[in-house]
Amino acid sequence: MEKLNEMTGLSMIADIGNGTVNIIFVSNRKVINTKTYTEKMGVNQCVKAASNAMMNKLGVTVDETIIQSMIRYGTADIDSEYAEVLRQAISEYAESIFALLRKYEYDPKMMRLYITGGGGKLIENFGSYDKDRVTIIGDICASAKGYEFFAVAQLRKEGK
Repeated sequence: MEKLNEMTGLSMIADIGNGTVNIIFVSNRKVINTKTYTEKMGVNQCVKAASNAMMNKLGVTVDETIIQSMIRYGTADIDSEYAEVLRQAISEYAESIFALLRKYEYDPKMMRLYITGGGGKLIENFGSYDKDRVTIIGDICASAKGYEFFAVAQLRKEGK
């Protein structure tokens, strides 16, 4: 919620969770209720895509914890050939997330982007974006705190 005060003009919040991406538009610190979206696309699907890439390109099965380490830290203690296949697959997935955001009218020249959730590390380590216009919020509970804030505000507005 501390970032909400920064959201002047038009902003997009993308909460990249384990199984979904939740998209919310904010205009001058106010949520646009008619511009909220959820898509089934998250970190878990990235792990599956990376695992499939390893099988398709190298014919090997990789433990999910290795892929998760690669997403979180940008590296894993594996052979460089294997690491490169994972990097490529995860980078492609990060680009597909930005394609999804563009589908919902994300324009980095017109708005700021705030990324929350566990997928923030995926974007931070593998995404291609303007670091001056995209803020990655490291607190994985940020979205829950934001929803709580808006729920309390709505209840106050309704006099409850």
